[in-house]
Amino acid sequence: LEVKDLSLLHQHSIQDKQNLLSPLLDPKKRRAFHLCYDNFVTSFCIPLLHSLAMEPQIFTNSSSSRNNHQPHEPQRVCYRYQAFPCLRVIRPGEFSIGPHCDMAYGHSMGNINFHIPLTPTFGTNAMYAESHPGREDWHPLKTKSVGLGFSFDGARCLHFTLENTTHQTRVSLDFRIAIHRDKGAPSLSSHIHNSDMMMRHSIRNDDDEEEIDVHDTLCNWKMLKDNFSTFPGYYDEAYVDLGAHSTMSHFNPGPVVHKGDDFGLKDPDKRVGFPF
Repeated sequence: LEVKDLSLLHQHSIQDKQNLLSPLLDPKKRRAFHLCYDNFVTSFCIPLLHSLAMEPQIFTNSSSSRNNHQPHEPQRVCYRYQAFPCLRVIRPGEFSIGPHCDMAYGHSMGNINFHIPLTPTFGTNAMYAESHPGREDWHPLKTKSVGLGFSFDGARCLHFTLENTTHQTRVSLDFRIAIHRDKGAPSLSSHIHNSDMMMRHSIRNDDDEEEIDVHDTLCNWKMLKDNFSTFPGYYDEAYVDLGAHSTMSHFNPGPVVHKGDDFGLKDPDKRVGFPF
């Protein structure tokens, strides 16, 4: 955007945001940004989630990992992440979105939200969220320095923005990551309504018992299905190999996080919203 301070983006000579962010529509011009985002997710966010999950031994505290895993068969934990982030540019006097949880928009209940401000956030230019579903203890996700971000249960926790009455623009990235075990699950291409997804995970039936490990704290393939996995393009995937013996101290040599079969960058899906 050729500006030194994104918080002063409202002073840019181009006032129309669609025109202002039009360089992102050019694959060559957006490639550096897209690579930076993908590296940030796979080199920082996923290892962070993985380390947080290792502490309570989430990867080994399921009957499937104890009973169904072959002794010399590598076990992988997969991370499905948004292939391109949602971009938020909230200038003084602008409003973004009212109170909502992401499941209301068809997102998976297994998604973990990441909110990464690229400018200082404070007062009414910050996003507000509750700390637990239904708690309604609204608090701003505020930062004084660029590089501080947040992860939260945006699938179930209400979050929203207010009219930006400050004198600074907020620019931020929002994206989602889900953790699941690689078990050769069925394709996620079939459509499922979000209301069906909620019902299937509120009521246990005999058919689900054979397909889903109810003791596994990671997402199962039914949980991953949402309105954004109906067609490919919105999500990308990476994985961590837990090693041949599935012990948390044994990792194969090489990178901790591996990309999926498609090592390239996916074209931004129009479902990420503005400016696509």
